[in-house]
Formats: sequence, structure tokens, C-alpha cells
Amino acid sequence: MKSLVRIYYLSVLVVALLVLAACGTVTLDRPVYTAAVYNEAQDAEPEPAVTAVPSYTAAPSTSGQTMENPTPENPTQYPVCEADIWIGELSLREKIGQLIMPRLPWQTTHVSTALHDWFASYPVGGIILFSDNVDTVGQVQALTSDLQAASRFPLFIATDEEGGRVSRVGRLFPDSTILPAYEIGRTNDPEVAYMTGRIIGEGLLSLGINMNFAPVADVWTNPANTVIGNRSFGRDPEVVGLMVDAAVRGLNSAGVVSTIKHFPGHGDTYEDSHYLLAVYPHDRERFDQVEAPPFMRGIEAGAHGVMMGHIATPLLQNSTAPLYWMEPWLASGTLPATFSDFWMQDVLRGEMGFEGLIITDALEMRALSDHFTPEQIAVGAFVAGADILLMPTDIPATFDALIEAYQNGVFDTPRLHESLRRIYWARNNG
Repeated sequence: MKSLVRIYYLSVLVVALLVLAACGTVTLDRPVYTAAVYNEAQDAEPEPAVTAVPSYTAAPSTSGQTMENPTPENPTQYPVCEADIWIGELSLREKIGQLIMPRLPWQTTHVSTALHDWFASYPVGGIILFSDNVDTVGQVQALTSDLQAASRFPLFIATDEEGGRVSRVGRLFPDSTILPAYEIGRTNDPEVAYMTGRIIGEGLLSLGINMNFAPVADVWTNPANTVIGNRSFGRDPEVVGLMVDAAVRGLNSAGVVSTIKHFPGHGDTYEDSHYLLAVYPHDRERFDQVEAPPFMRGIEAGAHGVMMGHIATPLLQNSTAPLYWMEPWLASGTLPATFSDFWMQDVLRGEMGFEGLIITDALEMRALSDHFTPEQIAVGAFVAGADILLMPTDIPATFDALIEAYQNGVFDTPRLHESLRRIYWARNNG
């Protein structure tokens, strides 16, 4: 992935050299969302190379600065030169496309002429692969290479490779048996979690997959919860945090973008958000003691991304409703965290200090798609603070809704560029 980025930026090296001397760092102010114009309109008209394995210690630095590519204290303070050159090369449609990560059509295993042409119309920033896109090692390598070639800019190519029962490409590596996370947690040995993360990362990178939606940072405290179950490292927040820390470092050491999930915590819900809106039934004290610590450990270890779960938190409702259709959901305590500026901006960014990528869980999941339109889902998640919109149900509608929202002042250029800077940073620090 890094080599592709370097090749692209070679074409603008002259420009970079001209502006280099004048470059510094910038801090992006938290934007104020102005949705009044949009709301009125809606009311009026209903519509790398792998580095050597570092030694892992059982008590790593909590600063996260021991990584080869550490997360800056404030990753919106980037050197402005390269990021701004890249952003300046993008059209508005390409900027919007960077926020969108669809899956490939069912059982797509190669880049057809039609798919290649599709990229010209819908210049997305990434693609997620599933088991139906996977046949052989050579086939996946050709697929990822051709996907990159079809895009004007380097892509995130992602998957869910947790090990255990959530494994999209693991069958391609029969000699590397990956235990379920719960079994790894039972060893109480962070070295096992670290090496598991590194092995997974190396395997993914060898296939051309540069982003992994793992590890799971949820604490499995509800035995009736089967959607998480043994995908979690355990029932003890301390053990889960230790293993998440190690797994993140392992993935990062292999050069893969790591993503912890499902914030603010899916381990004590009864509902499966693939089919129903999940509900977290606890208060802030419980969140701080149980759900938060593993996510904090993952952030301190250098996780590039945090995935938001489609989870309502009726006892923790301090969100605002920047879009009018959110108001009844907020009033009833059922606003999903996917649309919550409280969870994304106040807690995750403000209190926990995370400045990497905020990625939604799949937007096609029925927790959202049964209740909201594709346009509401896309604009609502981005306005609330998400950087990458995973698997929208309707890609054309998502593009159109985000472009219209931008043009109508629902979000402004600084807010858009803030997400683009994070995307740029993650691509160059995976």
C-alpha cells in the first residue's frame, strides 16, 4: 500500500517541493454543524514491507508511542503539505467517495470491465471483501491488484479477519490455525494475542488486503449474547483490554490498518444488530468500568480505527439532533450510536482522545436499514462524526445525499477535510 502511495505522490513531487518550506501543522477546529438549510429543504420536498517482530512486553507503554508508526497526540495536526496536495487533487465527488466503502457484488472474484467502469462513476475510497470474493491465494492477489489499478487513488481493501468463526480468508492459510478470541483470552498470555495479530496481518498483507476490522474489544458479559460470544477475548475488562492491546500491536507490526470494534460495546446486548437495533441497558458508571477500558487500551496501543456499533444507549443520551428526523429517536432514548455526536465526538474523541478513523459498522444491517432511508443513514452518520461509511445499501443514493448535504450547508469544508486528513494518515501509517 505504501509503495502505491509513494508512486502516486512522485507525480506531484515538484509541487510538494515548492510548498514544503511554507508548510507547518494545522489543528482543525471541531466544526459546528449547520443543518437548518437542509432541514428546511427536506420539509419542503420529501427526499509494506513487514518489519522485524518487536519484543512485546506484558506492561506496554500506555502512551502508544512505542509503535513503528505511532498515533500522534492529535492526528488532526498533520504536516499539511502532502495531505493538502492530495486533497487538492480530488474533485468534490472524489472527496465524497473517499468516505464510502462498499462491498463487491455477490461472488465477484475478479475485476470485470463493468466493475472497472463503475469505479469511474463511483470513485470510492475502499472496498470490503467477504468469503464469497475469495477462492485461491493467487485469485485474491489478482483481485486486490486489479482493484487498486481500477482506482485513481490507492484504496483501503478491508475484511473481517478475527480468527475463529469470523474468518474471510483464513482457509487460504491452513497451516496457520487461528483460535477464537475467547480461547486466546483464556491463555492470559498477551504474547499469544500479539503473535496472532501479527500472523493475521502478514497473511492479509500478502493478499493485498491492507485493513482489518479486528480485534473485537467488546466484553462478553451477557451469556445470552451470541452475536459476540467467543469473538470476545473474555468477560473480564482487564483481560480483554490486555489482549486487545496486544492484538492491535501485532496487526500494526505487520503493516495492516487495525480497527477495534464495536463501540460503545456490544458484549452485553441481547439483540443482534444484523437484524435488530441493539440496546445497551447500563449507565455511565458501568460503561466506564466495563466497556470503556478495552477500547482505551486499544486506542493507546495505536489502533488506527474504531468501528461504531448500531447500539442504542437509553441511559446515556447526551446527543444533539442536528437533523430533524433524529429528534424522536433521541427523545425516546433509541438513537443509535451510529448517529450520536455524544458517543463519537464527546466521548470517543473528546474524553478518550481518539483521533484516528471512526468507521461505521455495515450500514446495510437491519438495525438501521429497517428504520432509516439510505440518505438519512449516510448523512446522519457523517454529520455525527463518522469518517468512513461501511457498506451503504444504495451507493448512488449515498453519493447524491452527501453531495447535496454538503452543497446545502449541512456540513462544511473543514469537516469534510478533517475526515480526509484522517483517511490520508491511516493509509500512510498502516
